[in-house]
Amino acid sequence: MAMTSNSVHIIQISGDAGLRAAQDIAGKLRQALASHDSVAVATEAIETADITTIQLLLAARKQASASRKSLTLAAPPVGALRELLVATGCLDAEGRPLTPDGDFWIPSTRQAKGKAA
Repeated sequence: MAMTSNSVHIIQISGDAGLRAAQDIAGKLRQALASHDSVAVATEAIETADITTIQLLLAARKQASASRKSLTLAAPPVGALRELLVATGCLDAEGRPLTPDGDFWIPSTRQAKGKAA
């Protein structure tokens, strides 16, 4: 399998994405960023999340940026992760960002702008 630096590598986080799974998830993210310039995290299958989940994703994004790589969400957060982001004040009830990291949590807003239906 050849690595291509211009394609986005997707990693899936599923099930428990809280404190107990943090080391495994951090390892997956580190490994993906070591091998790929652009990584997207699929979070739809997350069943449980806590503040550790948010910290881990933001830390991985910061690490990627420092390495001149990119880490994004594959799709806007849903389910447990979205509920957590609303509960912690990262997003409002409609899913709009409330923090400086909002562009990370809602990846589709940048692409959607300027594309009138």
